[in-house]
Amino acid sequence: MRIICFLFFFTIPNILISGPEHDHGESFFSQDEIYSDFIKLSKEQVKNLNIRSEKVKLLPISETIEFLAFTELVPEKKFTVSPRFEGKIIELPIKLGQSVKEGDKIVTLQPLKVGNKNIILNAPLNGFVLNINAGIGEIIKAGGNILEIGDTSHMLVRGIAYETPDINLIKFGQKVEIHLDVNPKNKINGKIQRINRVIDKKTRTFSIYAIIETPKKNIQPGLQGTMEVFINDKNYVLTVPKKALLGELGDYFVYIIKEELIEKRKVVIGARTSHHVEIKHGLTLDNAVIVNGNYQLQYISAKKHKDLTEDLEDDHSDQEDHDHEKDSHDDHSDQEDHDHEKDSHDDH
Repeated sequence: MRIICFLFFFTIPNILISGPEHDHGESFFSQDEIYSDFIKLSKEQVKNLNIRSEKVKLLPISETIEFLAFTELVPEKKFTVSPRFEGKIIELPIKLGQSVKEGDKIVTLQPLKVGNKNIILNAPLNGFVLNINAGIGEIIKAGGNILEIGDTSHMLVRGIAYETPDINLIKFGQKVEIHLDVNPKNKINGKIQRINRVIDKKTRTFSIYAIIETPKKNIQPGLQGTMEVFINDKNYVLTVPKKALLGELGDYFVYIIKEELIEKRKVVIGARTSHHVEIKHGLTLDNAVIVNGNYQLQYISAKKHKDLTEDLEDDHSDQEDHDHEKDSHDDHSDQEDHDHEKDSHDDH
């Protein structure tokens, strides 16, 4: 299970690349960031890596705890169709997964006692057929389970909580958001209905139940997803998209881009949401972080700030030498033209 949160953020400029002209003024990186690494990319490298960036943003985050979860039927909304007497199934006009309405004919039984009329069993509620446990021609004893019908207008979602202090933060009535694997972008709202604090001895887990409404009745039991439980109010914090974050286990970093420079910056993270992560230390609002192409940047040789500054100065020096050579060549050419004109004048 993971601590996460909800937030809002802002976009960033696309790609920033180094061109033939660059500023040789002060670096935008502070002196206390000497642990950072720097990379300078060409336009072609930026294009090949498909580098894209986004601005760091202030977003309102509500801290949440995330659990693996599964959908289940509300126990009161699940019915077993059983006869009150022994009989033989002679009609079973329904199929597994079929929707039924209350009062629909679902089974016809022929009593084993001669002379008794056939008995029709009807659907006890609106729902769909969960299981069919018998077929035409089978003899069913009194109370036998012929089939099961469930109402999916309300569903339970069971979260699996491991044996950690997080379980103490969960309370009855807290809001939850459910994201199912079959449609992860769809958000389903609900509330905590029950907390089973008796631990499963085999798995060392607790069960947390949330109730959700499903007016379209398009959610079946047994689907897997995640349950996010909101445990506090929203606060505005510095955030970056989750895909900008690299590293693991407390050693996290992002790549910052500005003009022709890319910096590998260590960060301290806080709460997470499905798409964003809080940055507690290491970034400011004016930073832009790379969100695409950052993984590949890990394999490009990086240089320390001092070395990179020397490279930039060398580039500048090379440019000045080139300009000086060009000026010298132009002066020499002008002198030759002048001498040629003088000789021509003397001959004349």
